[in-house]
Amino acid sequence: MKRVSNFPQLFLGLTFNLGALMGFSAAAGTLTLAPFALYAAGICWTMIYDTIYAHQDKEDDRKVGVKSTALHFGDRTMAICNNFTTAMGISLFLAGLSANMGLRTSLGSFFACSMILKGLFCC
Repeated sequence: MKRVSNFPQLFLGLTFNLGALMGFSAAAGTLTLAPFALYAAGICWTMIYDTIYAHQDKEDDRKVGVKSTALHFGDRTMAICNNFTTAMGISLFLAGLSANMGLRTSLGSFFACSMILKGLFCC
């Protein structure tokens, strides 16, 4: 995908996180909002970590002519990762809410997203 798209990390997220949908449907025998919200959160998380990781390869990617979100986002990476973190938090909250997981899940989602944001802005 790095040769044809600026968003190979998105394709990684779409495929890597399919387990949320497959596992839920296998266990529950149906699909509700919860696994789709978890799937969306997983895609957001993949976009965050793999975009940050892709920044390590920017110079090599330019040399060989491949694309990535790190090259595409450039100086806007932190703001865009902030937006993905917010979307991930909302998706995790919706997944927990729709699966009746309770307050602990909501607080855990908030804590996880807060730690990601802290890491993004402290580096």
